[in-house]
Amino acid sequence: MLWDQLINFHSICSVPWFVGGDFNAITNPFERSGGSFPSYRSMEDFNNMILACNLIVVGFVGNNFTWNRGHLWKRLDLMLFNDSWLNSINSTNVQHLSRILSDHSPLLININYRHFNALSHFIFQNMWLLNDSFFDVVQNHWQAHLHLDNSIFGMN
Repeated sequence: MLWDQLINFHSICSVPWFVGGDFNAITNPFERSGGSFPSYRSMEDFNNMILACNLIVVGFVGNNFTWNRGHLWKRLDLMLFNDSWLNSINSTNVQHLSRILSDHSPLLININYRHFNALSHFIFQNMWLLNDSFFDVVQNHWQAHLHLDNSIFGMN
């Protein structure tokens, strides 16, 4: 049911988003150690949802496994980002912290987002006004599309 809800959310959401936590599923057999063979049906369903939502698993720092019970280790906890998130906030990584009070590792999301200060200084050299193509260059860049889906224009 969660996979269907995420696919539905993806179909109506056009902004950057991510989802994460304990999915109780793995994407491949290498995300587990110990125990019996993994459920390939469960992996297939999980991977189909990831593909249908255009979600991406970014790299992580820390232990390969985020959950443990006895001799069974799995990476059940992860963060999934849509491509719009990674295109606009491309310096995002995930850290698997040490387990303390739970059988799950907490996840720390590091976002390096540089917000440009609106009070920054604008410098203009008057010599540009002497160039015959100056106003054409400004007009072309003012109206240029900067984003692949044409949702962001030059000086907006």
